[in-house]
Amino acid sequence: MTASGGRGFQRSRRKLRFEYFFETVDQPVTPEHPAWKQPLPLSRDTFSKSSRAAPDAFLSVGDYFEAVRSFLEGAGWDAIGRTLAGWDADVSSAETFRIFLAKHGEYYHPARVEAEIQGRPFHWVVNVAVSAAGRSLLLKEYAILERLNREFRVSYLPEVYGAGEVDAGHGQPVAMFLGQWFWGYHEFHLTRNVPGEEPALVLWDAENGHRHLDRRQACIVYHEVARILTHYFSLATLEGIGAWHHAAGDFVIRLRGNRPEVRLITVRAYRPLFQPRRASGDPARDLQALLETVLIFLLNLSIRTRLDRLDGTGDMAWSGALAVEATVAGMLAGLAEKPPPFELPLPFTQLFQRYLANCSVDDLQDLCNGIAATYPPEALETPLIKARLDEHAAALSNALGRL
Repeated sequence: MTASGGRGFQRSRRKLRFEYFFETVDQPVTPEHPAWKQPLPLSRDTFSKSSRAAPDAFLSVGDYFEAVRSFLEGAGWDAIGRTLAGWDADVSSAETFRIFLAKHGEYYHPARVEAEIQGRPFHWVVNVAVSAAGRSLLLKEYAILERLNREFRVSYLPEVYGAGEVDAGHGQPVAMFLGQWFWGYHEFHLTRNVPGEEPALVLWDAENGHRHLDRRQACIVYHEVARILTHYFSLATLEGIGAWHHAAGDFVIRLRGNRPEVRLITVRAYRPLFQPRRASGDPARDLQALLETVLIFLLNLSIRTRLDRLDGTGDMAWSGALAVEATVAGMLAGLAEKPPPFELPLPFTQLFQRYLANCSVDDLQDLCNGIAATYPPEALETPLIKARLDEHAAALSNALGRL
């Protein structure tokens, strides 16, 4: 932000207003609101029994809103100015910033921020971390998102613009970063209307009403989730996105007509998913090692993408078999977009499909059992995975047989 931009903010400070809202309520939240002094919920109970309030993370709802305001008046203001540079918009002309408390997670409490500037609406996300664990994760995630958006020409992740820490009172530091808000995108989760029926996907659209996705739309969602995760998986370093969960709402969708568009809004970890092997000098051996590694990547992805919680916070849920075939197809589509890590006689996707054709259902069962064994015994998803492995291996075998 230039010095003139900073002076522009000072000139506009007298007329600048902040308004606070809950995402699903039209009326502003003021210090007189009964929720203002209530403790900020510090858990959505997203994915594990450990999802509960941290003892170092007390904050009231009012503290939260005022902390986001302080960030926007400081480091966030400079970041907003940078985001608007390409739009030929002057941030100092904004009169009101509206801060919406969007949701609560195990580590983050995102706020949606909107302002009208020179007749145009602008939207951002401010990710807020209150606990010590959340603050540490937030700074790591900010660096990861910066890196991936820099290294990958095509991005399915939010841009990030600036990070900082503010004092929320009570000696409580709060970390935040400003990022791109995917306007029109919403969470989706498995739901069940009738006990015993196969769970279906429901789109959480507060503006237009929640709606079920049909089978074709659900297949597109699972296909795109697999393609995006494969897009960010490096065949050279074996780095990939880890610690993602459907139950946490990490992926979001927007319907363009009737076709879902998928984005990933958070990256908690980007690391080698497998131990990289040194080149042996034998092309056949190196290719075999890579094929084995990519197969494990696919199988792990095929299990993880079937996991959710009913309606986001309910019991653990397992998607129908349609997710398996869509995941295989999406992973292969992502693989086809990637350059091979070394010279090969054929495109890597063709070689991998030939390799998959030789995998028996027993092979798939054994490998899936090995993957299931890596899940902590106390994790809520572990019993569900182990109970469904036979069905899952059969669904994988059927999907591979149709390639």
